[in-house]
Amino acid sequence: MTQPITNNFIKYYHGNIPLILTAPHGGFEAPHEINDRTHGVFEQDDNTFELMEYIIKAFEERIGKTPYGIAATILRNKVDLNRQEADAYEDWRAKRVYDEFHYRIKQAQRSVEKSFGKGLYIDIHGQSHPKAYLEFGYLLFNDTLKLPDDKLQAYQSTSSIKTLSQFSSYSFLEQLKGEKSLGTLMANRGYDSIPSSTIPYASDDNYFEGAYDTIRYGSLEDGAISGIQIEFPYTKVRDSDENMQKCAKAFALSIIEYFDLHFNLKLGSL
Repeated sequence: MTQPITNNFIKYYHGNIPLILTAPHGGFEAPHEINDRTHGVFEQDDNTFELMEYIIKAFEERIGKTPYGIAATILRNKVDLNRQEADAYEDWRAKRVYDEFHYRIKQAQRSVEKSFGKGLYIDIHGQSHPKAYLEFGYLLFNDTLKLPDDKLQAYQSTSSIKTLSQFSSYSFLEQLKGEKSLGTLMANRGYDSIPSSTIPYASDDNYFEGAYDTIRYGSLEDGAISGIQIEFPYTKVRDSDENMQKCAKAFALSIIEYFDLHFNLKLGSL
């Protein structure tokens, strides 16, 4: 497997396909020289760092190619890398971690834009909602996903895949929840997902729509790289190495299919 560059509690995997993965909340190191935060969210997304590595490995084994990967090894209670800087840390010594993480994402984006002209950003998180679905966040609230299709269509301009239609022949609704959506591609491989053709929204309203990193690195503000925040459940996905590897392989296959469908790119041939 590709060896990462490690600096300031950030691991960076240099890729060679137009896919960028991040895992901001799966770290486990607690440097004593950086004081804990006292406000905000502190819950760890257990095993998301490991899941990201399994996904990278799955790509390398399947097609001999490597996604870009950026993961934090530091605990979330030291710095929250999925927040704007003013809300991310309280101890100035955590600034170098924050800056390193976002510098590496921007470095990967520049590389993707220069080499391929288009791409996809995936922000990996973990959730423990009762129904244990994969939750694909496009910066659209669950109440928005409940809207009739003619009204939902209007929200393309406020989504993190705003510009995907520049490359895809499929409609926004198809990209979001149709048969060719990433949620449905994963559902076809045994992982119930929101939104998808079978589960277009969360009936119990337990759903994460995406946050700062998806806003910043998706295509909400235009640009050729679209973004999706994915919340992976703990049960049957992150609860064991075996399940993480199984999900990572399914995810890699789904992404390969997704790129062929929406970017007209065969990742294994790049």
